[in-house]
Amino acid sequence: MHRFLLAFLLLGSLVNTVSAQIDTINTANLRLNVAAFREVKRTYAVFFEDSLGHRLSSADLWDRTIRLSATSTGQKIYQFNWQWFQKDSLLANVTTTGLFPSLAPLTHRATYTKRGNRNFVFNGTTVTIPAADQHTAKDSSFRVIMNPPAFAFPMDLEILPLLPFKRVGQEFAIAFYEPGSPSASYYRLTVTGKEDLSIGGATTINCWLLKIDYGQQGVYATFWISDQSREVVKMREYFRGRYRYKVKIY
Repeated sequence: MHRFLLAFLLLGSLVNTVSAQIDTINTANLRLNVAAFREVKRTYAVFFEDSLGHRLSSADLWDRTIRLSATSTGQKIYQFNWQWFQKDSLLANVTTTGLFPSLAPLTHRATYTKRGNRNFVFNGTTVTIPAADQHTAKDSSFRVIMNPPAFAFPMDLEILPLLPFKRVGQEFAIAFYEPGSPSASYYRLTVTGKEDLSIGGATTINCWLLKIDYGQQGVYATFWISDQSREVVKMREYFRGRYRYKVKIY
């Protein structure tokens, strides 16, 4: 009986130790390295390849901009803007605003060429559609409580580099919310390595390799995040038998 009890206690201790090794990140606990969150504009080339490395599409261009400001009361806020260009046409224009340093979202306004407008407001963890944009009964009744309190998913390229990287093998659970979806969720991330990424010629960038589990079988991505500048310089995402790349070009 004493041996069984001792084994049970040791097992419980091991479970607690493993759980403690996963860093939980959300907009309420202020665990991001927000010193690396700064005003900047980055442009990414986005394209697809098959499993053999054959290019499947021409590259789209993503312009992603961060601006910081303050309200009349002194509250610091950010504005994130993402413009998606495809064959010289603007396919999407997305703007998210939020609080700094928590990075909790306040508004999300998106215009998609093929999907129309998607506008949302955030009051703490409650998400609704602004009255001016309520055109149907479904719009009027839309109300989501973000549990956990989450970051705006369209800002993944800007949020993930702010994780408190310390070592290979480190694990995170980060809360994201895709505006318009029925709930927020935690996503599991693992620091799988650290390497020098070649960016042409003899130039390399020392990067953390961060793998994200999207919660769907066979869907995952690896991000190469610069250790010095704390930005995504490359992403490789696998789904539906092909790879999507996002590569920072300037």
